[in-house]
Amino acid sequence: MSVLGRQRLIAAINSEDPSTRLVVTPLLNKNQVGEASIDIRLGNDFVVTRRGNLQAIDPATDDPRLVRYNSRHYANFGSKFFLHPNELVLGSTLEYVKLPPTLAGWVTSRSKWGRVGLVIATATAIQPGFGGTITLELLNLGEVPLVLYPGLLVAQIILSECEGAEPYNGAFAGQVDPGHGKISADKDMAFWTKP
Repeated sequence: MSVLGRQRLIAAINSEDPSTRLVVTPLLNKNQVGEASIDIRLGNDFVVTRRGNLQAIDPATDDPRLVRYNSRHYANFGSKFFLHPNELVLGSTLEYVKLPPTLAGWVTSRSKWGRVGLVIATATAIQPGFGGTITLELLNLGEVPLVLYPGLLVAQIILSECEGAEPYNGAFAGQVDPGHGKISADKDMAFWTKP
């Protein structure tokens, strides 16, 4: 399968057929569509994990204390959000993205941000048929805090054709803000975690 270039990306966005249309909204600047990717912006919602006295996050348990160590933050446009070294924060894209079942995607850092230590995704795949905002796993690998502003172009989506896929209807379908997944909900968890 081939990666979609600019002309194919524009054609998918402008498709009149809802079954083949790629939705990326709001697309605030036509220059967000690059040679083979679409630049996407940082949204306003963040989930910060506070340091606590948990020994570990164990996928075999549903520890209720995990909820207490997450706090939600909303940052207005123009306000600063500080991402400290070695800190992992969940953010979301400003754009709502809807892939047709004929496209799959990957989200990755923009080079400008990667070169100062910002990693925006540790789970990069976007399944065919996914619709929602994209959760960004923001990680600062640098030595100093990074100042982030909602609306900045921090990531990019690379899309390719996909044949024979079923539209995504998993746990994150339709999400519009960042959130943690429930690791313990994996179907084969009991097999691998019980002695």
